[in-house]
Amino acid sequence: MFSSLSKLLRKKFVRFAIIGAIGILINDLALAGFLLFVNFYPVAYVFAFAISNGINFLMNQLITYPEHRPNRTFIWLQRLLKAEVTSVSALVISLSVALIFHYLFHVNEYISNPIGLCFSFIYKYLVSDRYVYRPRGEKMVAPVAEPVADPMTPPRADENTTTAAD
Repeated sequence: MFSSLSKLLRKKFVRFAIIGAIGILINDLALAGFLLFVNFYPVAYVFAFAISNGINFLMNQLITYPEHRPNRTFIWLQRLLKAEVTSVSALVISLSVALIFHYLFHVNEYISNPIGLCFSFIYKYLVSDRYVYRPRGEKMVAPVAEPVADPMTPPRADENTTTAAD
């Protein structure tokens, strides 16, 4: 069981989703705080989104994409800016869905909020994976499949022999 859980957690999509779920909780807490001061749902939503997005960026950079961790402050700030700009389109998607659920279907704002965030999750993952966290110039390359030997097939004669080149 722990082995399969460990394998699952090694997948970027799963780590991104877990951090996104944490971000939803942070977003709802920030939303509650901003609603106390602003008391206007769309404005509070935007501020809460910005806060949770910044925290998600940091956690994703450290946990989901550690192999692409920047080594200079300028690169951190540049990626944070790219993450915020990229999230504007995700914000449009999530806010639109949340407003539809809240105002059209009369769903509570604390329920509408995560519904909107879930709608924009897949979009945000794909854009973030290709645009935000990868170093500039690095292309996505499909992993090369390793040849798998069938254990029921007898080895060929040359597989077990060593040559002078080995």
